[in-house]
Amino acid sequence: MERKLGQIGLADLLAERRHRKHPNFLDAVDELINWSRIESKLKKKLRRSQENCAGVKAYPALSMFKILLLQAWYDLSDLAMEEALYDRYSFSRFAGLTLDDDVPDHTTICRFRNLLVEKKVLQKLLDEINDQLSAQGKLVKSGCVADATIISSAAHPRKKVDVETTVTDREEEDGDCQVTVSYSNDTEAAWTRKGSEYHYGYKGHMAVDAEHGFILTGHVTPANYSDTKELERLSKYSRLPAKTRVYADKGYCSQSNREKLQESQLKNGIMDKAKRGHPLSHRQQQRNRMISSVRGIVERGFGTLKRVYGLCRASYLGTAKVEGEFLLAALAFNLKKAVFLPCS
Repeated sequence: MERKLGQIGLADLLAERRHRKHPNFLDAVDELINWSRIESKLKKKLRRSQENCAGVKAYPALSMFKILLLQAWYDLSDLAMEEALYDRYSFSRFAGLTLDDDVPDHTTICRFRNLLVEKKVLQKLLDEINDQLSAQGKLVKSGCVADATIISSAAHPRKKVDVETTVTDREEEDGDCQVTVSYSNDTEAAWTRKGSEYHYGYKGHMAVDAEHGFILTGHVTPANYSDTKELERLSKYSRLPAKTRVYADKGYCSQSNREKLQESQLKNGIMDKAKRGHPLSHRQQQRNRMISSVRGIVERGFGTLKRVYGLCRASYLGTAKVEGEFLLAALAFNLKKAVFLPCS
């Protein structure tokens, strides 16, 4: 009788005897989430049967998704991930693969990631995990903080480019960036200026809850996109309850954003911006300081994504794939935060 993928054999039973008595991080994640709901969403969105999974071998979608989480947590390339699944029993155990199962190769891992990006599944999976964390009382949407960060392109311009006009970071006015980028393979990346430095790549736009910093939503644009225009999308996809306050820095300050928040029954927490000849009042300055103290939580989130999950520089080319990388990091970030969040 032929064994099915994931069916436990004698080797797995012997390996379990050596398994540590106290749960490790991966065990804690496994117990935290109802994975059958994740599997259901994957099957619905990907429309893939057990006999029609990624690669020549039929690997379950849930196993492949867990492999992508492992890859994000441990900052592994596709090839290193394949090798780790052979070498580390805890990895294959978390992914639902037995010691007798074949391991998906690096091309299968890459194709599955591209499939998730193509089908736009990752935000739905982030919503599902956040819903489960909310039901457990770990994620509380008492407030929302929005911000953006620069993600350098995976491709460097090979020659010095001629920058004619550049949209600066946090600029409200519209404008296009006239830059010759034919030197680079990443044709969707763009230039922006932050302070006195020029950056080539993308912007990662993100909204987090104001209490613990769980990532509610995120998306990626070329770096020359103005932050001001992205607040509506962030607040919409965060699925905030009515009367939730949305905090943001002065880069998002516009009458349009204030009106859209009001239309969505959300409270305005955007910092005020001084205009030429019209300095901020004492009350506005105090309000800005209060908002600034709350906004620190999103900066810490960006710091972790860059330092731990490798988002200082993108690993892929193109807006869609960089956004997929960003959302996978967000999923891994939220699960790890939930495991180590102190009990209230």
